[in-house]
Amino acid sequence: MFYKIEQRLGELVPDGNDSLSKAARYALLGGGKRLRPQLVLITAKMLGASEEAALDPACAIEMIHAYSLIHDDLPCMDDDDLRHGKPSLHKAFPESIALLAGDFLLTYAFEVVANAPHLTDSQRVALIRVLSNRAGAKGMIGGQVLDMESTGRSISIDTLFDMHRGKTAALLTACLEFGAIVANREQGIFKTIGENLGLAYQILDDLLDASSTTEQLGKTAGSDAKQQKQSSVAILGIEAAKQKLEELKSICFAQINAIPKSEELVTLTQKLLIRNY
Repeated sequence: MFYKIEQRLGELVPDGNDSLSKAARYALLGGGKRLRPQLVLITAKMLGASEEAALDPACAIEMIHAYSLIHDDLPCMDDDDLRHGKPSLHKAFPESIALLAGDFLLTYAFEVVANAPHLTDSQRVALIRVLSNRAGAKGMIGGQVLDMESTGRSISIDTLFDMHRGKTAALLTACLEFGAIVANREQGIFKTIGENLGLAYQILDDLLDASSTTEQLGKTAGSDAKQQKQSSVAILGIEAAKQKLEELKSICFAQINAIPKSEELVTLTQKLLIRNY
């Protein structure tokens, strides 16, 4: 499954001599666990859809994810020099090209969904509606704004979780919703699972940032504290954050196990929530 995703991403963003395609491929194909597109494919398969029908929508999700990392790393945002164990895109290419490569992947993702084979027009419209909502002001971008505005300030745990629901949980929720749409199934339960999964994923990220090394993470460790970023560790402390993580993990696994034929989704959720990177 990983290799099918990798191969299709390479086909969708072919190698070219121009700086934009080179930068986009550097960011998109230069590492990553492909957990989000796998989440789309596994959910679709679990609900009875074909992998072929879900593949391009899954790749579109990964493009959105790659764009968000490019922009997160920029000097005007988190100002991070390392991503996937190598220089961030704005360090490997001019900052202007990095910014535009992120813009390209964001906009191209919608073209990929609009042209996705094996789907009806109504399915494509539904996918675009979900993706624009989860990636926009009510999702990832809104969460990023909260993140930037809360840096160096005291915020409540409720505000922090609102930030996490946007910045992290929104795209993970979209993955599950994509799988349901491709399979022509209801999305309701997957919105709930996605939110809990996203919150747990981000709390684990916060804990790893505070306790792991740069080599383990493939990005700069300890950056939250250094940049005065608000996190579950900063607000709750390590032990309380661990406790909240365990609560959310229990809820996630209970919800997923209640779905028929969910064994692969359980395994992938374990990779998302039981990791050291």
